[in-house]
Amino acid sequence: MAPDLPLGAHRVAMDGDADLSPTGLARMIAELIQRLQLREVALVGNDTGGALCQILCANHPELVDRLVLTNCDAFERFPPTAFRPVYRVGPRIPGSMVAVDRVLRSRVLRRAALAAVPVTMRPLPDDLLASWFAPLGDRGVRADLRSVLQGISPEYTLAAAERLKTFDRPALIAWGTRDRFFPVGDAERLARALPRARLEMIDNARTFVQIDQPQRLADLIAA
Repeated sequence: MAPDLPLGAHRVAMDGDADLSPTGLARMIAELIQRLQLREVALVGNDTGGALCQILCANHPELVDRLVLTNCDAFERFPPTAFRPVYRVGPRIPGSMVAVDRVLRSRVLRRAALAAVPVTMRPLPDDLLASWFAPLGDRGVRADLRSVLQGISPEYTLAAAERLKTFDRPALIAWGTRDRFFPVGDAERLARALPRARLEMIDNARTFVQIDQPQRLADLIAA
């Protein structure tokens, strides 16, 4: 099950009073688990979603039986160091989200943006990129993304890391070793913070390890 979280690629804008802070987003995942009455939940998080999974397990550990974290925000890196100016300044500039939408409508500029922010070993298919960015044409979706970006802060991941020390469920840290934004050191820290964690390194993979090495990741999760 892949929840369509309001992180900018969602197709239906949230209500204006929705809590889009990191704790609010984690609470949405918790509510999904509760409303669907899911049991024996294996929660898998990547990138920003990995931070939200950490917050969820810190605040609602009873909802999760197993946790899998791939390359993701953690500790002081929420957002990653390279993106801090964008997160802090960009959303506060009037019209910035409209400008981002217009830039990402161009195939050439989409390719250039992903070349500057390499999250995979090989270029992603343009039709996939276009599908991710298309919802930004909606004003409500842009407003949601702005709120999310403004709310991201390492205070949430640092607080979660402290509480994860008591998370007594099995955890898998499966980390791509070629990531330019989330270093292997963070994976090692997560493995130390989680009492029942197992650390697995995945070669020839960057941030989106699920795209670079899908079979290797799937085998680790299944095991």
